[in-house]
Amino acid sequence: MLNRQKCILLMIDRAGRPVTHLEIIKWAFLTALEMPSGGGSSFYDFLPYQYGPFSFAMFRELGGLARKGYIRDAEWSGHAAWELVGNMRGEIANLAKDVRRDAARVVERFISKSDDELIDYVYERFPWYTANSKIRRLVSRPVADAAVYTVGYEGCSIDGLLNVLMRQGIHRIVDVRRNPVARRYGFHKSSLTRLCGNVSIDYIHVPEVGIPSELRRELDSPSSYAKLFDQYERELLPKAPDAVQAIAGLVVEKPTTLMCMEADPDMCHRTRLANSVAAITHLPIHHIEGETCEQVVNFN
Repeated sequence: MLNRQKCILLMIDRAGRPVTHLEIIKWAFLTALEMPSGGGSSFYDFLPYQYGPFSFAMFRELGGLARKGYIRDAEWSGHAAWELVGNMRGEIANLAKDVRRDAARVVERFISKSDDELIDYVYERFPWYTANSKIRRLVSRPVADAAVYTVGYEGCSIDGLLNVLMRQGIHRIVDVRRNPVARRYGFHKSSLTRLCGNVSIDYIHVPEVGIPSELRRELDSPSSYAKLFDQYERELLPKAPDAVQAIAGLVVEKPTTLMCMEADPDMCHRTRLANSVAAITHLPIHHIEGETCEQVVNFN
């Protein structure tokens, strides 16, 4: 069991009662953003959603904990909730002391708050996370300046990546992987399409501009990558002029990022593709990386 999951079980245990879906998400969010431990390494990332901060990954893992029999569906004050199944003290015994302390403090502070009081506190303290709220929006999502944006999801959680893209004002992802599959939750084409749709980010896959997997074998040095990208630019891109032109049109239409896996744009074909798109659109290239992605590097 992951430590972040143990932290959630600890919160439900300390509550001493069923914990509503809204409560557990908001408690975890406050643990991550207000407590010194941040919930520990590889804790959940959050993004603006219908009722404030939310984590698709956390909600999915809660479902997994229920299927494994650690928690079960319940009800509290007329709302859907989760409760522990039996004594979980043994499961959470080796959780780091600072995480245990911080999670317990959050529960003790907010367990007596009503839903409205909890929402008011979170919204006032973290207005960015109201950007997609159905309740009230204190901020609007930005719209990025016209440019050819690129991003790599390596080292990112899906929640963290989408949050960063929204903060950057990106409204569309063009997936430039040849084969959009991934073991990490959220980055398989079907999941990514659904999750992007949930936060009003368009998702389009353009496999024609990807690199076949057989050409990516035995890449073990910067020079081997450079050789591959030279071949890509010289031989593969010229075979997909319609796809490159279509991407250029998408980039001009609304703030769009070219997305692949590699974090370093110099180690990814998307940079060569961005150069071709920039030559058509006469727009600057901006790689979303480094400090702008600092919120998405923690993932287990």
